[in-house]
Amino acid sequence: MKILKILTLVLLCFNLPGMPGFAQQAKLVTIPHSEHRQMHSKLAGNDYDIYIHYPAGYDTAKRKFPVLYVVDGDNDFSPSLEYLGLLMAEYHIPEPILVAIGDGGLIGTPGNKRNRDFTPVVNPNAAESGGAPVFLDFIEKELIPSVDASLKSDPTNRTLYGYSMGGLFATYTLFTKPTLFKNILIGSPALGYANGAVFATEKQYAAKHKNLPVNVFMEVGALETPGQVEPNKQLTALLDSRHYENLVFKHIIIDDVTHLSGKPVTMLKALAWAYAHK
Repeated sequence: MKILKILTLVLLCFNLPGMPGFAQQAKLVTIPHSEHRQMHSKLAGNDYDIYIHYPAGYDTAKRKFPVLYVVDGDNDFSPSLEYLGLLMAEYHIPEPILVAIGDGGLIGTPGNKRNRDFTPVVNPNAAESGGAPVFLDFIEKELIPSVDASLKSDPTNRTLYGYSMGGLFATYTLFTKPTLFKNILIGSPALGYANGAVFATEKQYAAKHKNLPVNVFMEVGALETPGQVEPNKQLTALLDSRHYENLVFKHIIIDDVTHLSGKPVTMLKALAWAYAHK
Protein backbone atom coordinates (compact mmCIF):
# COMPACT_ATOMS: atom_id res chain seq x y z
CA MET A 1 0.00 0.00 0.00
CA LYS A 2 1.56 3.23 -1.13
CA ILE A 3 1.43 5.97 1.46
CA LEU A 4 1.54 9.34 -0.24
CA LYS A 5 1.70 11.47 2.86
CA ILE A 6 1.46 10.77 6.58
CA LEU A 7 -1.03 13.05 8.30
CA THR A 8 0.95 15.25 10.65
CA LEU A 9 0.40 17.94 13.19
CA VAL A 10 3.22 20.38 13.76
CA LEU A 11 3.74 21.39 17.37
CA LEU A 12 5.86 24.52 17.77
CA CYS A 13 7.70 24.75 21.07
CA PHE A 14 8.85 28.23 21.99
CA ASN A 15 11.06 29.64 24.78
CA LEU A 16 8.30 31.42 26.68
CA PRO A 17 8.67 33.46 29.87
CA GLY A 18 8.18 31.19 32.86
CA MET A 19 8.56 28.07 30.72
CA PRO A 20 12.29 27.29 30.61
CA GLY A 21 13.62 24.28 28.80
CA PHE A 22 11.52 24.41 25.62
CA ALA A 23 13.65 24.16 22.50
CA GLN A 24 12.98 26.37 19.49
CA GLN A 25 12.25 23.52 17.12
CA ALA A 26 9.33 21.80 15.48
CA LYS A 27 8.41 18.21 16.23
CA LEU A 28 6.17 16.08 14.07
CA VAL A 29 3.37 14.09 15.67
CA THR A 30 1.65 11.44 13.59
CA ILE A 31 -1.74 9.81 14.05
CA PRO A 32 -1.05 6.05 14.13
CA HIS A 33 -2.42 3.85 11.33
CA SER A 34 -3.42 6.93 9.33
CA GLU A 35 -2.44 8.51 6.06
CA HIS A 36 -3.23 11.46 3.84
CA ARG A 37 -3.72 11.09 0.10
CA GLN A 38 -4.59 13.62 -2.57
CA MET A 39 -7.09 12.62 -5.21
CA HIS A 40 -7.97 14.47 -8.37
CA SER A 41 -11.55 14.19 -9.55
CA LYS A 42 -11.91 14.21 -13.31
CA LEU A 43 -15.67 14.49 -12.91
CA ALA A 44 -15.61 17.48 -10.58
CA GLY A 45 -12.39 18.98 -11.87
CA ASN A 46 -11.11 19.44 -8.33
CA ASP A 47 -8.46 18.04 -6.01
CA TYR A 48 -9.51 16.53 -2.67
CA ASP A 49 -7.56 15.66 0.45
CA ILE A 50 -8.47 12.16 1.61
CA TYR A 51 -7.65 11.25 5.21
CA ILE A 52 -7.71 7.50 5.91
CA HIS A 53 -7.49 5.65 9.21
CA TYR A 54 -7.06 1.88 9.29
CA PRO A 55 -8.53 -0.32 12.04
CA ALA A 56 -6.25 -2.15 14.44
CA GLY A 57 -5.09 -5.41 12.89
CA TYR A 58 -5.99 -4.25 9.39
CA ASP A 59 -2.76 -5.38 7.72
CA THR A 60 -3.14 -9.04 8.72
CA ALA A 61 -6.95 -9.25 8.74
CA LYS A 62 -8.61 -11.68 6.33
CA ARG A 63 -11.99 -9.99 6.55
CA LYS A 64 -13.51 -6.84 5.09
CA PHE A 65 -14.31 -3.76 7.16
CA PRO A 66 -17.21 -1.30 7.20
CA VAL A 67 -16.30 2.14 5.86
CA LEU A 68 -17.28 5.48 7.40
CA TYR A 69 -17.20 8.38 4.93
CA VAL A 70 -17.08 11.80 6.60
CA VAL A 71 -17.35 15.12 4.75
CA ASP A 72 -15.69 18.26 6.13
CA GLY A 73 -12.75 15.93 6.58
CA ASP A 74 -10.18 18.65 7.29
CA ASN A 75 -12.08 19.42 10.49
CA ASP A 76 -13.76 16.13 11.35
CA PHE A 77 -11.11 13.46 10.78
CA SER A 78 -9.69 13.69 14.31
CA PRO A 79 -13.06 14.01 16.13
CA SER A 80 -14.32 10.96 14.26
CA LEU A 81 -11.40 8.94 15.59
CA GLU A 82 -12.04 10.19 19.13
CA TYR A 83 -15.71 9.18 19.15
CA LEU A 84 -15.13 5.87 17.39
CA GLY A 85 -12.56 5.12 20.09
CA LEU A 86 -15.10 5.80 22.83
CA LEU A 87 -17.65 3.53 21.16
CA MET A 88 -15.08 0.79 20.71
CA ALA A 89 -14.18 1.00 24.41
CA GLU A 90 -17.76 0.99 25.68
CA TYR A 91 -19.70 -1.03 23.11
CA HIS A 92 -16.88 -2.99 21.45
CA ILE A 93 -18.08 -1.94 18.01
CA PRO A 94 -16.15 -3.27 15.02
CA GLU A 95 -13.79 -0.47 14.03
CA PRO A 96 -14.52 0.84 10.52
CA ILE A 97 -12.09 2.17 7.99
CA LEU A 98 -12.45 5.95 8.23
CA VAL A 99 -12.34 7.94 5.00
CA ALA A 100 -12.62 11.68 5.64
CA ILE A 101 -12.95 13.93 2.61
CA GLY A 102 -11.21 17.29 2.87
CA ASP A 103 -12.58 20.24 0.99
CA GLY A 104 -9.73 22.68 0.49
CA GLY A 105 -8.89 23.48 4.09
CA LEU A 106 -10.42 24.06 7.49
CA ILE A 107 -13.93 25.53 7.67
CA GLY A 108 -13.70 29.30 7.45
CA THR A 109 -10.36 29.43 5.65
CA PRO A 110 -10.15 30.98 2.16
CA GLY A 111 -9.54 27.67 0.38
CA ASN A 112 -12.50 25.80 1.87
CA LYS A 113 -15.09 24.84 -0.76
CA ARG A 114 -17.92 23.34 1.28
CA ASN A 115 -20.37 25.98 0.01
CA ARG A 116 -19.56 24.76 -3.49
CA ASP A 117 -19.62 21.02 -2.94
CA PHE A 118 -22.41 20.62 -0.39
CA THR A 119 -25.10 22.75 -2.06
CA PRO A 120 -27.60 21.03 -4.37
CA VAL A 121 -28.57 24.07 -6.46
CA VAL A 122 -27.06 27.40 -7.39
CA ASN A 123 -27.81 30.24 -5.00
CA PRO A 124 -27.13 33.72 -6.46
CA ASN A 125 -26.05 34.85 -2.99
CA ALA A 126 -23.47 32.07 -2.61
CA ALA A 127 -20.43 32.09 -4.89
CA GLU A 128 -19.57 28.82 -6.64
CA SER A 129 -22.67 27.15 -5.19
CA GLY A 130 -24.58 24.22 -6.67
CA GLY A 131 -21.79 21.66 -6.79
CA ALA A 132 -23.41 18.83 -4.81
CA PRO A 133 -24.36 16.78 -7.91
CA VAL A 134 -20.77 16.60 -9.20
CA PHE A 135 -19.35 16.15 -5.68
CA LEU A 136 -21.66 13.16 -5.21
CA ASP A 137 -20.56 11.85 -8.61
CA PHE A 138 -16.96 12.09 -7.41
CA ILE A 139 -17.77 10.09 -4.29
CA GLU A 140 -19.87 7.48 -6.08
CA LYS A 141 -17.87 6.99 -9.29
CA GLU A 142 -14.30 7.78 -8.28
CA LEU A 143 -13.66 7.72 -4.53
CA ILE A 144 -15.74 4.69 -3.53
CA PRO A 145 -14.48 2.53 -6.44
CA SER A 146 -10.90 3.46 -5.51
CA VAL A 147 -11.51 2.57 -1.85
CA ASP A 148 -13.20 -0.72 -2.75
CA ALA A 149 -10.46 -1.65 -5.19
CA SER A 150 -7.50 -0.87 -2.94
CA LEU A 151 -8.72 -1.39 0.63
CA LYS A 152 -10.37 -4.23 2.56
CA SER A 153 -13.73 -2.51 2.46
CA ASP A 154 -17.20 -4.03 2.77
CA PRO A 155 -19.30 -2.49 -0.03
CA THR A 156 -22.51 -3.51 1.75
CA ASN A 157 -21.64 -1.55 4.89
CA ARG A 158 -20.93 2.09 4.06
CA THR A 159 -21.92 5.03 6.25
CA LEU A 160 -22.03 8.73 5.34
CA TYR A 161 -21.80 11.46 7.97
CA GLY A 162 -22.25 15.22 7.48
CA TYR A 163 -23.02 18.19 9.70
CA SER A 164 -24.62 21.56 8.91
CA MET A 165 -23.85 22.22 5.22
CA GLY A 166 -22.43 18.70 5.23
CA GLY A 167 -25.79 17.59 6.61
CA LEU A 168 -27.50 19.30 3.69
CA PHE A 169 -25.28 17.29 1.34
CA ALA A 170 -26.12 14.09 3.23
CA THR A 171 -29.83 14.90 2.86
CA TYR A 172 -29.37 15.51 -0.86
CA THR A 173 -27.61 12.15 -1.08
CA LEU A 174 -30.52 10.50 0.74
CA PHE A 175 -32.98 11.50 -1.98
CA THR A 176 -30.72 10.97 -4.99
CA LYS A 177 -28.53 7.95 -4.14
CA PRO A 178 -30.15 6.28 -1.11
CA THR A 179 -28.69 2.84 -1.81
CA LEU A 180 -25.10 4.06 -1.99
CA PHE A 181 -24.85 3.89 1.81
CA LYS A 182 -26.26 1.61 4.46
CA ASN A 183 -26.45 4.48 6.95
CA ILE A 184 -26.80 8.22 6.33
CA LEU A 185 -26.12 10.33 9.42
CA ILE A 186 -27.40 13.90 9.18
CA GLY A 187 -26.38 16.46 11.78
CA SER A 188 -28.32 19.74 11.95
CA PRO A 189 -28.69 20.03 8.17
CA ALA A 190 -29.00 23.45 6.52
CA LEU A 191 -32.36 22.53 4.99
CA GLY A 192 -33.39 26.14 4.53
CA TYR A 193 -30.69 26.67 1.91
CA ALA A 194 -32.06 28.23 -1.30
CA ASN A 195 -35.61 28.39 0.06
CA GLY A 196 -35.60 24.73 0.98
CA ALA A 197 -34.49 23.43 -2.43
CA VAL A 198 -33.78 19.96 -1.03
CA PHE A 199 -37.51 19.51 -0.36
CA ALA A 200 -38.05 19.64 -4.13
CA THR A 201 -35.48 16.86 -4.45
CA GLU A 202 -37.45 14.78 -1.96
CA LYS A 203 -40.68 15.49 -3.84
CA GLN A 204 -39.14 14.29 -7.09
CA TYR A 205 -37.96 11.11 -5.39
CA ALA A 206 -41.35 10.46 -3.79
CA ALA A 207 -43.11 10.82 -7.14
CA LYS A 208 -41.24 7.78 -8.45
CA HIS A 209 -40.46 5.68 -5.38
CA LYS A 210 -42.28 4.13 -2.45
CA ASN A 211 -39.11 2.46 -1.20
CA LEU A 212 -36.29 4.24 0.66
CA PRO A 213 -34.00 1.40 1.76
CA VAL A 214 -31.55 3.13 4.10
CA ASN A 215 -30.98 3.82 7.80
CA VAL A 216 -31.21 7.55 8.55
CA PHE A 217 -30.26 9.47 11.68
CA MET A 218 -31.14 13.17 11.84
CA GLU A 219 -30.59 15.72 14.61
CA VAL A 220 -31.15 19.35 15.48
CA GLY A 221 -30.32 21.32 18.62
CA ALA A 222 -33.14 22.71 20.73
CA LEU A 223 -31.41 26.10 21.03
CA GLU A 224 -30.76 26.55 17.34
CA THR A 225 -32.41 29.32 15.33
CA PRO A 226 -35.96 28.82 14.01
CA GLY A 227 -34.51 28.85 10.49
CA GLN A 228 -32.60 25.71 11.40
CA VAL A 229 -35.16 23.98 13.62
CA GLU A 230 -38.37 24.43 11.63
CA PRO A 231 -37.19 22.91 8.32
CA ASN A 232 -35.77 20.02 10.34
CA LYS A 233 -39.16 19.37 11.94
CA GLN A 234 -40.80 19.80 8.54
CA LEU A 235 -38.64 17.11 6.95
CA THR A 236 -39.24 14.79 9.90
CA ALA A 237 -43.01 15.17 9.52
CA LEU A 238 -42.72 14.67 5.78
CA LEU A 239 -40.79 11.44 6.13
CA ASP A 240 -43.30 10.19 8.68
CA SER A 241 -46.16 10.96 6.31
CA ARG A 242 -44.57 9.28 3.28
CA HIS A 243 -44.44 5.85 4.92
CA TYR A 244 -41.45 4.90 2.80
CA GLU A 245 -40.86 1.17 2.73
CA ASN A 246 -37.62 -0.11 4.30
CA LEU A 247 -36.70 3.29 5.75
CA VAL A 248 -35.32 3.13 9.28
CA PHE A 249 -35.51 6.69 10.60
CA LYS A 250 -34.28 8.11 13.88
CA HIS A 251 -34.80 11.78 14.68
CA ILE A 252 -33.63 13.50 17.85
CA ILE A 253 -33.70 17.02 19.28
CA ILE A 254 -30.80 17.59 21.65
CA ASP A 255 -31.68 19.79 24.61
CA ASP A 256 -29.56 22.76 25.68
CA VAL A 257 -27.32 22.91 22.60
CA THR A 258 -26.86 25.44 19.84
CA HIS A 259 -25.71 24.74 16.30
CA LEU A 260 -22.04 24.74 17.27
CA SER A 261 -22.19 23.28 20.78
CA GLY A 262 -24.37 20.46 19.49
CA LYS A 263 -21.85 19.27 16.92
CA PRO A 264 -19.72 16.98 19.14
CA VAL A 265 -22.80 15.55 20.87
CA THR A 266 -24.38 14.83 17.52
CA MET A 267 -21.39 13.00 16.09
CA LEU A 268 -21.12 10.72 19.10
CA LYS A 269 -24.85 9.97 19.14
CA ALA A 270 -25.01 9.44 15.38
CA LEU A 271 -22.06 7.04 15.31
CA ALA A 272 -23.44 5.16 18.32
CA TRP A 273 -26.78 4.78 16.55
CA ALA A 274 -25.14 3.48 13.39
CA TYR A 275 -22.64 1.10 14.94
CA ALA A 276 -23.65 0.26 18.51
CA HIS A 277 -27.42 -0.02 18.69
CA LYS A 278 -28.37 -2.38 15.88
